[in-house]
Amino acid sequence: MRLMAMVGAVLLSGCGGPPTQEPTVRVETHGAKAQTDSLPSPKPVLPADVVAFRLKRDECDHLRGEEPTGPARAAFLKYGMERTCTGTDAALRALRQRHARDPAAIAALAGYEDDIE
Repeated sequence: MRLMAMVGAVLLSGCGGPPTQEPTVRVETHGAKAQTDSLPSPKPVLPADVVAFRLKRDECDHLRGEEPTGPARAAFLKYGMERTCTGTDAALRALRQRHARDPAAIAALAGYEDDIE
């Protein structure tokens, strides 16, 4: 009987160790404003069609800047530019019209040349 009481006491006390407590978290609020001021502001979410255009046009612009080092490279660049550059002038105009009231979209499209084809 005495052994049962000892086992029960050990189980109730957390296996013989000190009673467990939830950890306490101390939150200091002084200087909180200074910490949040230094965080970068989140980037605006761009419309999917603007994101898709930028991916395609960035690849086009990259290929346009490459120098062919031989006939095979020239053929590769020509194919790549036909695939990624064709239609982007009209697409850029359409996107600028469609998103004329979206400052983030207009800013994302601002650096692209209007006429590359």
